[in-house]
Amino acid sequence: MSTRTILIALVVCSVGGLAAGGVATAVFRTAGTPSAAPDITARTGDRAVVTRFAHESGVPDRVVLLQRTADGYVCLWDAPDVTGAKGVGGCNPAASPLGGRKLFVSLAYDGGPDVAGVHDARLSGLVASDVATAEVVMTDGSSRRLLIAPAAANARTLSGADYRAFAYRIRESDLRSGITPVAVLVRDAKGGVIDRQETGIG
Repeated sequence: MSTRTILIALVVCSVGGLAAGGVATAVFRTAGTPSAAPDITARTGDRAVVTRFAHESGVPDRVVLLQRTADGYVCLWDAPDVTGAKGVGGCNPAASPLGGRKLFVSLAYDGGPDVAGVHDARLSGLVASDVATAEVVMTDGSSRRLLIAPAAANARTLSGADYRAFAYRIRESDLRSGITPVAVLVRDAKGGVIDRQETGIG
C-alpha cells in the first residue's frame, strides 16, 4: 500500500510536488527538482533528526528530519532514518520555512482512502519559537497533546531560527473507532491559540 501525505502549511502560492501521493497546500518544488524528495547524497551537516515518533510494537520506527537544500529550501521529512530515504513531507523557501505562520504540519498514513483502511497515521511538523503547546483536535471533540521537542542544536543553522518539531502517531484505537484528526492548533505561554491548521484523513 502506498503512503499518503498531506502537508498543511498555508502560504500564498501552491506548487505540486510530494515525495509520495497525497494532497498539499504549501510551496513545494516540482517533481524532479532537488527539493522534491529527500536528498540522501547531501552532506551530513545539511540535515538533522529533530525528533522521533514514539516506538510502537509491530510498526517500523520513523524520525522527523530537517534538511536545508542547495536550491534554497528548508524541508521536513517523515523518514525511516537520518538519510531521509523513502521520506515523505515537503519544503518551503528558506526565507520563510513556516510560510508566515506559527506551524508547518504534515499528515502521513498508509492505506485508505477510507478511514477503516488507514493504519500508521502520523502527524509531524515544525512550530515557531513562541509556541508553548500544541494539540490535535479530533472528530469526537477531544484533543491529544503533541509533545514538542527542544530545538535541535543545529536547527538555527538549517532553518534560520530555533524552530522545534513534533511527531505523533495517531492511536490505532482512535482509528478503529473512526476518530480522526480535524486540526492542529498551537498556543502561546498564556494559553491563547495563536495558529490553527485544518487536517484530516479521507
